Amino acid sequence: MTTYHLDETDKLLLKALSEDSRVSAASLAKIVGMTRQAVADRMDRLRAEGVIQAYTLSINPDRIGMTVRAFIAITLMPACSDAEEARVIQLLKDNAWVRECYRVTGEDYFQVRVVAPNIDAIRSVVLDLRATGVVQGTRTMLALQTLFEKDPAGFIEVNT
Repeated sequence: MTTYHLDETDKLLLKALSEDSRVSAASLAKIVGMTRQAVADRMDRLRAEGVIQAYTLSINPDRIGMTVRAFIAITLMPACSDAEEARVIQLLKDNAWVRECYRVTGEDYFQVRVVAPNIDAIRSVVLDLRATGVVQGTRTMLALQTLFEKDPAGFIEVNT
């Protein structure tokens, strides 16, 4: 995958969109000092290049009763086939409580982050994994407190 080079205007646009994805093109044009059409064209290019994947809504999970967070490390059986691994990944992808999944180094194959309404939901994820017959083991760590979560666009530095 080729890395897309962001110029300062791109960075300003992305920063503004990360703060409010509903900001109008006219407002963005004022922020970056371009015409509304030039901003629209640039945003189209950022979408086409895959820099902007989606305009999303950020929901506070705690406010809607999703107060339990956990991290589950998953180890697969040594003889697990690619197809069986793909089935485990699809199971995780289809589970509403699983928010992220990473292939990791070390003894574990995957690390997943789960946000759920209760411990029973976490238990259900683990039982579903074990029912696949190819999961050798899981280790679950409950998060006691969320100290902070960063917006993905936060790593974009704007030189102003």
